[in-house]
Amino acid sequence: MRCLRTIILRGMWGFGDNIYARPFMRAAASQYDLWLETPWPELFEDLDIRFVRGSRRLRTQLNNVALQPEDRWSRPPLSTREVILNYGNLAASSIIRSLETRWSTKLSVRFDPALFDLPDMGPSPVVSDRPIAVIRPVTLRSEWKNPARNPKPEYVNALAGELMATHTVVVVASLAANQEWLVGDLPPAHHHFLFGELKIRQLLALVRDADIVVGGVGWIVPAALALKTRTFIVLGGNGAHNAPDKITDRRLDLSRIGFAVPERFCRCASMLHACDKTIADPLGQFASWSASISAA
Repeated sequence: MRCLRTIILRGMWGFGDNIYARPFMRAAASQYDLWLETPWPELFEDLDIRFVRGSRRLRTQLNNVALQPEDRWSRPPLSTREVILNYGNLAASSIIRSLETRWSTKLSVRFDPALFDLPDMGPSPVVSDRPIAVIRPVTLRSEWKNPARNPKPEYVNALAGELMATHTVVVVASLAANQEWLVGDLPPAHHHFLFGELKIRQLLALVRDADIVVGGVGWIVPAALALKTRTFIVLGGNGAHNAPDKITDRRLDLSRIGFAVPERFCRCASMLHACDKTIADPLGQFASWSASISAA
């Protein structure tokens, strides 16, 4: 029996951040006796990892912590090495490259694109005779207020309207008064899950079974890449952190992801900058991308 070094890993708490971190977790779990502080244990429950309950002032994360059975959490041994991992200087690199630098430096773990996946999340909450389109509406959160990153909501709404004729359109969000709210109008849809009605397994099962996912930069990017679901991202600004080269990696299969890009795409690093987000023809960009996917 192997004797593995015990590590308490304290990483980022963002939903998308944890999806990006999963391939590193998979690799580390084979090298260490790993105890992970995360609010999203569902993302790692197929791995040989024990979960440590943490506490931070983050609404959706703490809501998910509260949903876990008490025996989900373990108390790590005393005097265990603790490792804190984050992106570091993301403006100087991509998300995955930044993670790889941190993981390789602290735990000698490299990025393996074959490990970029998600566990089975069970049945989808929406079943339809038509293909399913998942729409992430444009929102703002008081905890991480980044209006610069958001696209213009009318572009996402127009794409949702276009898909209404051919797909079962499902809009998903986690709105809460004074904490997360819509920007612009509500996109048209056949089903709206706006207040966190879908739990994590349901949400990811829905994305897995969708024909296409549409929205701005956020957790849908790593989720769709891991699940190999067609995804069309409408870019806003804040490109120093959210440009396509920042949120993807050439070592992954990028054949199913496309972008509507503003004419003057802003590469600023300010979450509050008034970026020019104008896209002359977002529906045309979507049509061209869809045609290229179909022809491939």
